Amino acid sequence: MARIYPFRAFRYQVERAGTKLENLITQPYDKITPAMQERYYQLGPHNLIRLEKGKAEPGDNGGQNVYTRAAGWLEETLRAGVLAPEAQPAIYPYFQEYTLPGRKDRRVRKGFIALGQIEDYATGVVHRHEQTLSGPKADRLELLRHTRAHSGQLFMIYTDPAGEVDRLLEAVTRKQAPQTVEDEYGAVHRLWTVTEPAPIARIQELLGPKKLIIADGHHRYETALAYRDECRQRTGRS
Repeated sequence: MARIYPFRAFRYQVERAGTKLENLITQPYDKITPAMQERYYQLGPHNLIRLEKGKAEPGDNGGQNVYTRAAGWLEETLRAGVLAPEAQPAIYPYFQEYTLPGRKDRRVRKGFIALGQIEDYATGVVHRHEQTLSGPKADRLELLRHTRAHSGQLFMIYTDPAGEVDRLLEAVTRKQAPQTVEDEYGAVHRLWTVTEPAPIARIQELLGPKKLIIADGHHRYETALAYRDECRQRTGRS
């Protein structure tokens, strides 16, 4: 079965960062060109680029490199309170409003962010639709080893013909104001927070019997599987 859980996310504290949220976020690592990377760096020292896809520097070695700098940046950003953990575990309704190329009408993709139990493909819970490359997985695994944090998300889809999950999410959006940010492509991202046990339990119940298909994030998912196996081997836990 598909198992999801609320979790305490790290959230940017924009007052401490001293800048707008737009200046703190990035696109996913595999969408970031060198020009985009440079622009994100120029937005300020707290931009997520230093974690998501930091720059290599001359003289990098095993003890000083893009991964050690990412870990150091995360530690310092947490210490300074620019990133801070949520007070309570939560599930986060996440709506994206966007325009398709060549069209003028706006569309909204509705989903939520939650902690998910990773499963081997053989269990039949999580399904892939593409093969992965060793290079990107090695990069993400090294970053995960150093930071012990997921800076990027998996995008998974599931069937919900009756729209039950969407109705639960929409009920939340009517009760509270979202955190909103517009990215460089004009997409508007809205995020809400659900901490109440009842809607969380209902979402868990609805998702339990469903099959999850990775729409995007195959490399990140298989990196998580590899890191899980490393941790099991190191600790002796299953």
